[in-house]
Amino acid sequence: MAKKKFEDLPGWVRALMGLGGTADVVLRIAAMIDVARRDKDEVNGPKAVWLPALGAVSSMGLLPLAYFRWGRRGPAK
Repeated sequence: MAKKKFEDLPGWVRALMGLGGTADVVLRIAAMIDVARRDKDEVNGPKAVWLPALGAVSSMGLLPLAYFRWGRRGPAK
């Protein structure tokens, strides 16, 4: 079975992939900024784990959403 090239995909699929990638980058950056600004007492789990994970893992936005849902405690300063 031959692999499809990106150029061979329908336009709507390419657009959806682009939107998903953009959303992932924006959410990861927002989550990393939030982690960096919070005290360690306001983050569930070690900040030293969240930051590299958010920076390295491309998850179509799932990891940043998990951080925003379960990784934070209290308001940011």
